[in-house]
Amino acid sequence: MLDALETARGDIARQLAEADPDRVTTAQAAQVMTLFAEIERLAGAGRVLFTARAANGTAWRDEGHRSAASWMAQKTRTPMGDAIAALDTAAALAVLPDTTEALRRGELSGPQVRVIAHAAQRDPSTEKELLHAAATRSFTGLTARAAQVRAAARSAQEEHDHARAIHRARYLRTWADPDGAFRLDAKLAPLDGARLLSVLKAEADVRFDEARKSGEREAPAAYLADALVALVAGEPAARASQDSKRRPARATVSIRVDAKALRRGHVIKGEICHIPGVGPVPVAEARRQLSDAWVKILVVDGVEVSTVCHAGRTVPAHVQSALEERDPTCVVPTCEVGHGLQNHHWDIDYADCKTTDLVGLARVCRWHHDLITYEKWELRPGPEGWEWREPPGGCSFETGTVSRDTGSLKTGSRDTGSRDTGSRDTGSRDTGSRDTGSRDSPL
Repeated sequence: MLDALETARGDIARQLAEADPDRVTTAQAAQVMTLFAEIERLAGAGRVLFTARAANGTAWRDEGHRSAASWMAQKTRTPMGDAIAALDTAAALAVLPDTTEALRRGELSGPQVRVIAHAAQRDPSTEKELLHAAATRSFTGLTARAAQVRAAARSAQEEHDHARAIHRARYLRTWADPDGAFRLDAKLAPLDGARLLSVLKAEADVRFDEARKSGEREAPAAYLADALVALVAGEPAARASQDSKRRPARATVSIRVDAKALRRGHVIKGEICHIPGVGPVPVAEARRQLSDAWVKILVVDGVEVSTVCHAGRTVPAHVQSALEERDPTCVVPTCEVGHGLQNHHWDIDYADCKTTDLVGLARVCRWHHDLITYEKWELRPGPEGWEWREPPGGCSFETGTVSRDTGSLKTGSRDTGSRDTGSRDTGSRDTGSRDTGSRDSPL
C-alpha cells in the first residue's frame, strides 16, 4: 500500500508541475477540478481512517511533540483545533460503520464526516438519515439537520445545561486588521442572535430601498454593516426618513415548536424547537417567551394551514408567516439561500387561479425565480421534497443550446459552464473565438 501511495503521489506531483490551466478549455478545466475534488475526498478519508491508529503509536513522542494532536497539526499543516477534531472524528467512526464505508468510497468530504460523526455518535440510529442529508442537501442543510439531531438527543436537563454553557461562553471581541480595518467577532445565544439579525435585516432593507432609488448597488453584507453601526449609534435610517409612516425596526423572532414538545418541556427524536435560519433553541426558552410581543411561537399541532385560501395577489399575513416558517431558505435542492426570497406560485399562475394559498406557494431566491420565469425551468413537489427540473428539451440561454458532449454552449450563447443553477459563469464566453482547439491541450 505504501508503494502504491508513493507512486500515486509522484504521478500527481508531476502532472501539477507540468500543468498549464490556460491551455485547456473551460469544460476540461471543470473535469480536472472535479477529479481533484474526488482525489481530495479520498485522501481525506485515508487520513481520517489512519489517524486513530497513528495516534496510538509513539511517532509523535519520538519526534518531540507533547501530544498526538500537536504532531498531526504539524504533519498536516493545519491548526491545532482541526487536528483535535480529526482525532475526535476518527474515534466516533468506531460506532458508525455506514459512515466509515461512505468515507472509504470517497462520498464524504472532511467537513461532512466531522458534522455527521459529531451528531450521530450520540444517536447512531440517525446515521443513515444524516448520510442521506449529506448526499442530497448542501453543507449548510446538513449542518442544520445535524444540529436538530443533537438537540433531540439531549434530555431536558442536558438541553438546559447546553443553553447555559452557550450563554456563559458569550463574548464580543474587536481587533484591527493589518490594513487598519476594524474587525468584530461575537458569540451569542441563539435567541439573542435571532433578535439581533431580525433588527439588522429590517434596517438593512430600509437602506437597500433608499440606495436602489438613488441608483446605488452594494452587497447585502455592506447594508448589514451599515445597519449595525446606525442602530448602535442610535441613528436608524427609518428615523431619519422623510416618510412619517416609517418606524425604526423592531425585532420579531419566529420559533417553531412541536406541540407535544412544548407540553413535555423538551424535544425527542422527530420533533423540533428551532428558529428558522438560526438553529435549535431549548423548549424551556420558547415557553418563557410565550408572553413576549417580539416572539412568534409557531406551534405544529396538526392544524392544516394549507387549507387557507385567499382571493387576491397579496398573501394573507397568517399564510405568509406559515410560508416563511416552512420555507426559511430557497426550496430548490442544495441552494438554501436565505435572503431576498420571492413567493412563487408553483402549481398554476396567479393570472389564471386568482388565489393565494399555502399549498400552491414556495419561496425561492431571485436567481432561481428568474430561471423559472424566463428560462422555463420547473419546480415541483416530489415524494422526498422539492424537485428542480430543467426545461423540456434541455437547458438553453438566449440563442444557444447546451452541447451535451462538452458541457459548454454552442456558438452564440452564454457559457454556463456545467449547467449550475446556482450561479452564472461570467468569467468566459465560449463563442467560437476561444477554446476551439487553436491551442494544443495537454489533456
